[in-house]
Amino acid sequence: MKKAILSVALVTLFFMSSCQKESAQEESKVVTTEQKENWLTATLDSKFASSQKQVTAYLFPADKMEALVKTPNVTTVRFVLGYADHTIQISVTGVDKSGKKLGTVSATVLKESNYSGKLSKLNQLTVSKTNKRTALLNAHSLLPKDAFAGIEAWQQKLSAVTDLEEVTSYEGVRFRYFSLESEVILAMVDSGNTANIGLFLGLNTKGKVTTVLIGLDKNNDIKKTTPTSKEAAAVYDFSEPCPPKGDPANFE
Repeated sequence: MKKAILSVALVTLFFMSSCQKESAQEESKVVTTEQKENWLTATLDSKFASSQKQVTAYLFPADKMEALVKTPNVTTVRFVLGYADHTIQISVTGVDKSGKKLGTVSATVLKESNYSGKLSKLNQLTVSKTNKRTALLNAHSLLPKDAFAGIEAWQQKLSAVTDLEEVTSYEGVRFRYFSLESEVILAMVDSGNTANIGLFLGLNTKGKVTTVLIGLDKNNDIKKTTPTSKEAAAVYDFSEPCPPKGDPANFE
């Protein structure tokens, strides 16, 4: 009887361990100045590619993002890049019109090996460009299928370990951060029952790394306008990289 109980316990432990390996979330930390500097000189080799491929997305809690963009005078958010443990680190900073830093939100790094099934659902979804959207939101709105294609293209670059320096830089200068109007973030968190804003790295139509922002529910599934809808609640891109936009000497 003791052997049987021990066997059941070991099997249970095995499956618990397997589940933990399939989905993990690293502790959220604000990107440090040292990590920002390390990103500028990091060697994007096979070690980087192998480590970065394990990253599914960077999760920003909706409540903290809402508080950030509702901070008085915040007009823009900047997704600031850093580097540690052969992996890109990202946190978001809210700034005013002059570029003054007014607040920061750290990301939780999601590593979920079986997330591709959830992500592929983007190919079955659409997004409305008329339902309560401003001209600015429409300008940043991204078709779900295009979001999927961009994310997959980045993963393919990592798998091949090719052109990584080229796709992460502008004229030889590595991207420091990506800027986006705070109105876009506010629209994402106002859509209801959005638990996280998921930042997925992808490639844009110019073949450069960009930020793909997707509203996620509490299970980190793609948030839809209604449970039975074929419309994604929020899929956005077209953030502006620095360089060429902004001041490359200013990390934030």
